Amino acid sequence: MPDRCAMVVEDYNIIAQAWGSVLQKTEHFTGVHIYLDPYGIEEKVLELKPTLILMDINLPGSKNGIEITKDLMLSNSELKVIILSMHNEPAFVRSAFAAGAKGYVTKSSPISELRLAINKALNNEIYLCQELCA
Repeated sequence: MPDRCAMVVEDYNIIAQAWGSVLQKTEHFTGVHIYLDPYGIEEKVLELKPTLILMDINLPGSKNGIEITKDLMLSNSELKVIILSMHNEPAFVRSAFAAGAKGYVTKSSPISELRLAINKALNNEIYLCQELCA
């Protein structure tokens, strides 16, 4: 297996740890890095070259997760980002995909959907959780 790492960017520690655990259990990644704030995330992405990032929308600082995703995709077109959010409004979903995200999963979705979104993103496919497809 190639050396691939993943990142979690989520400001609530217990949620970040849970998402990290899901990533570790997929066996797709040799390392999982968790960041509780987005400060310096662009530099961390350049340093670690992650394959995939699970990104929250609501983060401390001047940029939200969608804006950070858009910035990251400008210089890392192969990066796979899945947005995980409590927001289920269509405007957020459209913005996330326009920014380059490969997936959008609400925080009320089951873990099985997060796993499916990860697999789809790694296969360069788009995923929208079932809650938002209904």
